Amino acid sequence: MVREIKKVVRTAGSGWKFLLLLVLRMPFSIMSTIVNAVFLRYAFNATEANDTQGLIWICALFGAANLFLFFYNGAVWSIYAPFTTRLEARLRIKLFNKILSFSCERIEETSSGEWLTRLNTDVEMPFSRPLHLPHAVGAIVNIGVSAIILLNSNAAIFAMVMLFVIPHILISQIMIARAMPGLNKKSLETLAENTGSLTELITCADVAAIYDCHAYFMNRFEQSSLRLIKANMKIHAKNALGAGILPLFGIGGYLALLTVSAGWIADGALTFGDLTAAFQYRGGVLVGSMMLISSLISIQASMAGIKRLNAAMDE
Repeated sequence: MVREIKKVVRTAGSGWKFLLLLVLRMPFSIMSTIVNAVFLRYAFNATEANDTQGLIWICALFGAANLFLFFYNGAVWSIYAPFTTRLEARLRIKLFNKILSFSCERIEETSSGEWLTRLNTDVEMPFSRPLHLPHAVGAIVNIGVSAIILLNSNAAIFAMVMLFVIPHILISQIMIARAMPGLNKKSLETLAENTGSLTELITCADVAAIYDCHAYFMNRFEQSSLRLIKANMKIHAKNALGAGILPLFGIGGYLALLTVSAGWIADGALTFGDLTAAFQYRGGVLVGSMMLISSLISIQASMAGIKRLNAAMDE
């Protein structure tokens, strides 16, 4: 998977700039998690101690930190978005020129719908899909740093969090992510067939009118559209399964941790401020895991188009 992505980025060019922007995107999620955790810890501790001055200071610092973080994130995305759009345009031009270099026999043996799908849908796969590489790398950093902080602050809470997070990741990867490349490949092939049927319906309209076979072309387009719907519904069914698994582990882990922590607070072994901070780091691990799972599913789904694109460029 990594090799195929590296190959398509190298084909598009400016791979080092793409890597630099991914690195700049990494810190936002974990810094936001840390800022929220520190704010809640000191805010609740100041409230319990009736420290009005300390509460005002922590609120002011929290506001300033969030302003900086969101300005930073906005600046990175304002550079990343047009850059990837230019990469996509460059990749489309290179693929178009590559197709033009093929022999007439090679071009004719593949349908026009297939070539249009490669030039449009396949080229969008590496950069324009939601929840892709930038979200995946940010999620990995968020999970790793949040888990380390949580382990150092309270090993028992860390163990309970991992008890629910690890099965969630494994089940999502085995039941959903593994099936996505095959399902998406089938969807792309059906989309190419549907595009070809639509092209024939338009370009052959005069022939259809002369020989009274308009119903034949319409039936071909209708059948390919139904096959495309069926292929896409299988993808949506997998995504729905992932959405159904999420509350089972997310809310279940939250309730289990809340129940156990209530006893620790009652015994004086844990303050409410420390618990809210721990919940933030748990959120960093959990939200990061959900983001990583969604990103991996999206990347796996896009691999079908990326492989088709690389195969065309390697001919």
